[in-house]
Amino acid sequence: MKKDSEVFFREARENAVTYVALKLELLKLGAYERTGKVFSVLSYGLILFILALFLMLFAFIALAFFLGDWLRSPGLGFALVAVLYLLIIGGVFLFRQKLRTMILNTVISALTANENNQNETASEENPAGDAVGA
Repeated sequence: MKKDSEVFFREARENAVTYVALKLELLKLGAYERTGKVFSVLSYGLILFILALFLMLFAFIALAFFLGDWLRSPGLGFALVAVLYLLIIGGVFLFRQKLRTMILNTVISALTANENNQNETASEENPAGDAVGA
């Protein structure tokens, strides 16, 4: 009887150690996945930001030349575009908290979108709510 209990407790201890090791591995892989998602969202946002920056730059240069021809003074055209830039910067400064919140919500929704898709897929596969594999 003593041998049976020793074997049982040894196997239980080995199973517990294996369970903890696998749980730590799962947490580590989850952290890698989240980190990868954050970097992908930030990289995508950075690429879009750079492209939008160049688009705005060339559009404002074209606007400055257009205003310069229209007002017959290139300097005045560029000065008006500079004032427009200052107004945009002031608007961004005034609404900085709303912009931060909007960006934060976008990043959070991008990170949780995959979890929501996985939960919806799991509920479609198992509409009764029973444990999968039970």
